[in-house]
Amino acid sequence: MNADLFRYHAAKNHDNQKSIAAFLGKCCTSISYKLSGKRGDFSRGDIAKLKARWKLTPQDIDAIFFSEDTVK
Repeated sequence: MNADLFRYHAAKNHDNQKSIAAFLGKCCTSISYKLSGKRGDFSRGDIAKLKARWKLTPQDIDAIFFSEDTVK
């Protein structure tokens, strides 16, 4: 996962960890852990919701959620 790119798209869309957590029905700590790589990845459902919210392209999704270190 590319956390910097995730944060870029969040900021571009006027989101922060708190608003993303509320939107996805999760706690802020859960989002923070996912971004730091400490606990799991975003689910397919979460990715689909963010795709619609941020109007992400398939290339954006690949770059954010499926970076090279993720697919090893």
